[in-house]
Amino acid sequence: MARKVIITVAPTGSITTREDTPYLPITPQEVAEETLRSYNAGASVVHLHARDPKTGGPTGALEIFRAYLDEIRARCPIITQITTGGGATGLGLGFEERFRPVEELRPDSASLNAGSMNFGRKVFPNPPEVIEQYARRMAELGVMPEFEIYDLSMIQNVDVWVRRAGLVPPPYQNSFVLGVLGGIPPTFKNLLALVEALPQGDTWQVIGIGRHEFTLGAMGILLGGNIRVGFEDNIYLKKGVLARSNAELVEKAARIIRELGFEVANVEEARRILPLLSKKGE
Repeated sequence: MARKVIITVAPTGSITTREDTPYLPITPQEVAEETLRSYNAGASVVHLHARDPKTGGPTGALEIFRAYLDEIRARCPIITQITTGGGATGLGLGFEERFRPVEELRPDSASLNAGSMNFGRKVFPNPPEVIEQYARRMAELGVMPEFEIYDLSMIQNVDVWVRRAGLVPPPYQNSFVLGVLGGIPPTFKNLLALVEALPQGDTWQVIGIGRHEFTLGAMGILLGGNIRVGFEDNIYLKKGVLARSNAELVEKAARIIRELGFEVANVEEARRILPLLSKKGE
């Protein structure tokens, strides 16, 4: 039986604007409809950043995240994931503010950035004590941390501050982000180095920024990983052609998966593959 590959969709992010693409979803209804279209195209996980419905700018507002989750859950059973890093550089949110939507809303998963770095010209702070705090609390809440890995040192950070400390039961889900200025450059050799450095048994996906979304994503699939696509990372279907929906990017990822001889994981299969945690009280 062919291996099942998970597609995650990141429909908004915090950097892409309507000036970049008029198809960017902003309101809870738009985000939910885009998520539904992406789910129907093959995505089994949605990664969420909140946008102010009036200005379109990024926000850390709890009620926006709540509205996103309510609208999405009313439409489809996709696995939900909330960012804990989106408000750090653009909004300057503190560590507690960044985590509040996870604390209050308890999605299936949340991103956990595995180290501090320069993100373009801005500093993206994720010190060890915050990594520990987020990991410990996610485990208590039954929210799966997805460790965002921007360079090799962050794999070591997760090993030292989380794995060896026993804060979250292994295995872990990891995202290899390649192409952010300040992070690891987007090359095949660098992706291979990240994969080879990961502890055995962990699951992972590739997040290639911009034009690297599908080239590095395809390599990641061949190496045994999964793929993330969406307007957070890339707005083009091919050179010079804007995707009219996140679902078009998901459809392309699904075609690549099948052409390479694999199958697209549905939500039920993704739930079995990912190291999701049981919610507290279940």
